[in-house]
Amino acid sequence: MQEKELLRKLGEETLYSAKGHFKSCDLRRQLITYTIWLCAVLNVLSIIGINPTTDKLLAAVGLLGTIALLIWNEGEGKNYRAKHKQAAETYLALHKEIRSCYFLSDCGKEQVETLSKKVSEFDKSEKPDIPGFARLWAKQVIERKNSETDNWFLIK
Repeated sequence: MQEKELLRKLGEETLYSAKGHFKSCDLRRQLITYTIWLCAVLNVLSIIGINPTTDKLLAAVGLLGTIALLIWNEGEGKNYRAKHKQAAETYLALHKEIRSCYFLSDCGKEQVETLSKKVSEFDKSEKPDIPGFARLWAKQVIERKNSETDNWFLIK
């Protein structure tokens, strides 16, 4: 019975990690989209013309926002979503292996230990950190009554 409990814990950990990385992608995509739209609206308002000082201020803020977005998205930011997606896909694949092992009766102790080692090794590997807001968002999605995830590990 210890193997089933370990599989349940591993399943929970991998699902939360996978969902956290997926929500990190979603969060970054939304932040970029909202920033682009906000800068566009500010620039349109400056074109329409409210008064000369306000127009210049709106145009400057829109331009600075666009430049800040471009700088923010360069370097590590360029691959931010790809790295989170890769980590999420790996955790999800591990989660599916663990779920499969949990429900199969011929899954032995050695297989459970192998899965546990795989999760532990991937936990220690180089991957981006999950932002706090993405972590909370993932937790809410998983714990929601009509969850978009299969919470098999909660069944006892």
